[in-house]
Amino acid sequence: MNITFFKGIITGIILSLPFGPVGLYCMEKTLIEGKKDGFSTALGMITSDVVYGLIAFFFINQAEEFILRYEFFFKALVGLCLIILGIKKLRTPVVIKKPTKINEYNIQNYFSGFFLSIINVTGIITIIFIYTLLSVVGSANNYIFLAAGIATAGIISWTINVQVLTYFKKFITDDLLIKLSKLSSFIILTFGIISLGYIVVNLI
Repeated sequence: MNITFFKGIITGIILSLPFGPVGLYCMEKTLIEGKKDGFSTALGMITSDVVYGLIAFFFINQAEEFILRYEFFFKALVGLCLIILGIKKLRTPVVIKKPTKINEYNIQNYFSGFFLSIINVTGIITIIFIYTLLSVVGSANNYIFLAAGIATAGIISWTINVQVLTYFKKFITDDLLIKLSKLSSFIILTFGIISLGYIVVNLI
Protein backbone atom coordinates (compact mmCIF):
# COMPACT_ATOMS: atom_id res chain seq x y z
CA MET A 1 0.00 0.00 0.00
CA ASN A 2 1.15 3.55 -0.73
CA ILE A 3 3.49 4.85 1.99
CA THR A 4 1.78 8.24 1.84
CA PHE A 5 -1.35 6.63 3.28
CA PHE A 6 0.57 5.55 6.39
CA LYS A 7 2.08 9.01 6.71
CA GLY A 8 -1.45 10.37 6.53
CA ILE A 9 -2.43 7.94 9.31
CA ILE A 10 0.35 9.28 11.55
CA THR A 11 -0.61 12.87 10.73
CA GLY A 12 -4.25 12.15 11.52
CA ILE A 13 -3.39 10.52 14.84
CA ILE A 14 -1.34 13.52 15.95
CA LEU A 15 -4.04 15.98 14.85
CA SER A 16 -6.73 13.95 16.65
CA LEU A 17 -5.07 14.06 20.06
CA PRO A 18 -7.77 15.45 22.39
CA PHE A 19 -5.88 18.60 23.32
CA GLY A 20 -6.67 22.20 22.55
CA PRO A 21 -10.02 24.03 22.59
CA VAL A 22 -11.71 22.10 19.76
CA GLY A 23 -10.74 18.69 21.14
CA LEU A 24 -11.95 19.80 24.57
CA TYR A 25 -15.20 20.99 23.01
CA CYS A 26 -15.73 17.57 21.38
CA MET A 27 -15.08 15.80 24.68
CA GLU A 28 -17.50 18.07 26.54
CA LYS A 29 -20.15 17.48 23.86
CA THR A 30 -19.75 13.73 24.34
CA LEU A 31 -20.10 13.87 28.12
CA ILE A 32 -23.02 16.29 28.22
CA GLU A 33 -25.00 15.59 25.06
CA GLY A 34 -24.06 12.01 24.23
CA LYS A 35 -21.65 10.08 22.03
CA LYS A 36 -23.43 10.80 18.75
CA ASP A 37 -23.37 14.55 19.35
CA GLY A 38 -19.71 14.34 20.38
CA PHE A 39 -18.76 12.24 17.39
CA SER A 40 -20.69 14.51 15.00
CA THR A 41 -18.68 17.46 16.31
CA ALA A 42 -15.43 15.50 15.99
CA LEU A 43 -16.27 14.64 12.37
CA GLY A 44 -16.38 18.36 11.61
CA MET A 45 -12.93 18.78 13.13
CA ILE A 46 -11.60 15.79 11.15
CA THR A 47 -12.97 17.27 7.92
CA SER A 48 -11.09 20.49 8.66
CA ASP A 49 -7.90 18.49 9.28
CA VAL A 50 -8.28 16.80 5.87
CA VAL A 51 -8.87 20.15 4.13
CA TYR A 52 -5.83 21.78 5.72
CA GLY A 53 -3.80 18.62 5.19
CA LEU A 54 -4.44 18.84 1.45
CA ILE A 55 -3.77 22.59 1.33
CA ALA A 56 -0.44 22.06 3.07
CA PHE A 57 0.40 19.18 0.70
CA PHE A 58 -0.24 21.14 -2.49
CA PHE A 59 0.95 24.58 -1.41
CA ILE A 60 3.34 23.85 1.45
CA ASN A 61 5.64 26.81 0.84
CA GLN A 62 3.01 29.31 -0.24
CA ALA A 63 0.64 28.32 2.60
CA GLU A 64 3.29 28.74 5.27
CA GLU A 65 4.31 32.14 3.90
CA PHE A 66 0.68 33.31 3.76
CA ILE A 67 -0.11 32.11 7.30
CA LEU A 68 3.00 33.72 8.78
CA ARG A 69 2.26 36.99 7.00
CA TYR A 70 -1.22 37.24 8.52
CA GLU A 71 -0.51 35.32 11.74
CA PHE A 72 -1.70 38.13 14.04
CA PHE A 73 -5.02 38.44 12.19
CA PHE A 74 -5.70 34.70 12.34
CA LYS A 75 -4.77 34.43 16.01
CA ALA A 76 -7.02 37.38 16.80
CA LEU A 77 -9.92 35.77 14.92
CA VAL A 78 -9.45 32.46 16.72
CA GLY A 79 -9.15 34.20 20.08
CA LEU A 80 -12.29 36.25 19.52
CA CYS A 81 -14.35 33.22 18.45
CA LEU A 82 -13.16 31.18 21.45
CA ILE A 83 -14.00 34.02 23.84
CA ILE A 84 -17.50 34.32 22.36
CA LEU A 85 -18.00 30.56 22.57
CA GLY A 86 -16.64 30.38 26.14
CA ILE A 87 -18.86 33.23 27.38
CA LYS A 88 -21.92 31.81 25.62
CA LYS A 89 -21.38 28.37 27.14
CA LEU A 90 -20.76 29.81 30.62
CA ARG A 91 -24.01 31.79 30.45
CA THR A 92 -26.08 28.91 29.04
CA PRO A 93 -27.59 26.43 31.54
CA VAL A 94 -26.10 22.96 31.13
CA VAL A 95 -28.69 20.39 30.08
CA ILE A 96 -27.48 16.79 30.23
CA LYS A 97 -29.05 14.68 27.51
CA LYS A 98 -30.11 11.17 28.34
CA PRO A 99 -29.45 8.56 25.63
CA THR A 100 -32.50 7.62 23.57
CA LYS A 101 -33.12 5.17 20.77
CA ILE A 102 -33.92 8.02 18.38
CA ASN A 103 -30.71 9.91 19.11
CA GLU A 104 -29.30 10.85 15.70
CA TYR A 105 -26.16 12.44 14.42
CA ASN A 106 -26.54 16.22 14.52
CA ILE A 107 -25.50 18.13 11.41
CA GLN A 108 -25.35 21.36 13.45
CA ASN A 109 -22.70 19.81 15.70
CA TYR A 110 -20.75 18.74 12.63
CA PHE A 111 -20.61 22.29 11.30
CA SER A 112 -19.80 23.75 14.73
CA GLY A 113 -16.80 21.40 14.98
CA PHE A 114 -15.78 22.21 11.40
CA PHE A 115 -16.08 25.98 11.89
CA LEU A 116 -14.17 26.09 15.16
CA SER A 117 -11.38 24.04 13.59
CA ILE A 118 -11.28 25.72 10.17
CA ILE A 119 -10.89 29.24 11.59
CA ASN A 120 -7.64 28.12 13.21
CA VAL A 121 -5.75 28.62 9.96
CA THR A 122 -2.44 28.67 11.80
CA GLY A 123 -2.98 24.92 12.30
CA ILE A 124 -1.55 24.51 8.80
CA ILE A 125 1.86 25.32 10.25
CA THR A 126 1.48 22.34 12.63
CA ILE A 127 0.63 20.13 9.66
CA ILE A 128 3.60 21.46 7.69
CA PHE A 129 5.84 20.65 10.66
CA ILE A 130 4.47 17.09 10.76
CA TYR A 131 4.95 16.72 6.99
CA THR A 132 8.54 17.91 7.34
CA LEU A 133 9.27 15.31 10.03
CA LEU A 134 7.61 12.56 7.97
CA SER A 135 9.06 13.73 4.64
CA VAL A 136 5.63 13.94 3.04
CA VAL A 137 6.56 14.64 -0.57
CA GLY A 138 5.93 13.07 -3.93
CA SER A 139 3.48 13.00 -6.79
CA ALA A 140 0.32 15.07 -6.61
CA ASN A 141 -1.55 11.80 -7.19
CA ASN A 142 -0.74 10.91 -3.57
CA TYR A 143 -3.26 13.44 -2.28
CA ILE A 144 -5.96 10.76 -2.26
CA PHE A 145 -3.88 8.47 -0.05
CA LEU A 146 -2.91 11.34 2.24
CA ALA A 147 -6.51 12.51 2.71
CA ALA A 148 -7.68 8.92 3.26
CA GLY A 149 -4.98 8.38 5.89
CA ILE A 150 -5.81 11.56 7.83
CA ALA A 151 -9.55 10.84 7.71
CA THR A 152 -9.15 7.17 8.70
CA ALA A 153 -6.91 7.97 11.67
CA GLY A 154 -9.20 10.78 12.81
CA ILE A 155 -12.34 8.66 12.66
CA ILE A 156 -10.73 5.72 14.46
CA SER A 157 -9.14 7.95 17.11
CA TRP A 158 -12.35 9.81 17.89
CA THR A 159 -14.44 6.65 17.82
CA ILE A 160 -12.19 5.34 20.59
CA ASN A 161 -12.20 8.68 22.45
CA VAL A 162 -15.99 8.90 22.36
CA GLN A 163 -16.46 5.30 23.47
CA VAL A 164 -14.05 5.73 26.38
CA LEU A 165 -15.70 8.97 27.50
CA THR A 166 -19.16 7.40 27.22
CA TYR A 167 -18.04 4.45 29.34
CA PHE A 168 -16.64 6.63 32.12
CA LYS A 169 -19.70 8.88 31.98
CA LYS A 170 -21.59 6.08 33.78
CA PHE A 171 -19.51 6.68 36.89
CA ILE A 172 -19.90 10.47 36.92
CA THR A 173 -22.83 12.22 38.61
CA ASP A 174 -24.89 14.83 36.77
CA ASP A 175 -23.68 17.48 39.19
CA LEU A 176 -20.06 16.68 38.38
CA LEU A 177 -20.82 16.67 34.65
CA ILE A 178 -22.24 20.17 34.94
CA LYS A 179 -19.12 21.33 36.78
CA LEU A 180 -16.91 19.71 34.12
CA SER A 181 -18.91 21.45 31.40
CA LYS A 182 -18.42 24.82 33.07
CA LEU A 183 -14.73 24.08 33.56
CA SER A 184 -14.30 23.24 29.87
CA SER A 185 -16.13 26.47 28.95
CA PHE A 186 -13.76 28.43 31.21
CA ILE A 187 -10.72 26.73 29.63
CA ILE A 188 -12.01 27.53 26.12
CA LEU A 189 -12.48 31.15 27.22
CA THR A 190 -8.94 31.14 28.62
CA PHE A 191 -7.56 29.87 25.30
CA GLY A 192 -9.26 32.81 23.60
CA ILE A 193 -7.92 35.36 26.08
CA ILE A 194 -4.40 33.97 25.70
CA SER A 195 -4.64 34.21 21.90
CA LEU A 196 -5.71 37.85 22.06
CA GLY A 197 -3.17 38.54 24.80
CA TYR A 198 -0.43 37.20 22.52
CA ILE A 199 -1.46 39.71 19.85
CA VAL A 200 -1.51 42.65 22.28
CA VAL A 201 1.90 41.81 23.78
CA ASN A 202 3.51 41.49 20.35
CA LEU A 203 1.95 44.73 19.10
CA ILE A 204 3.28 46.57 22.16
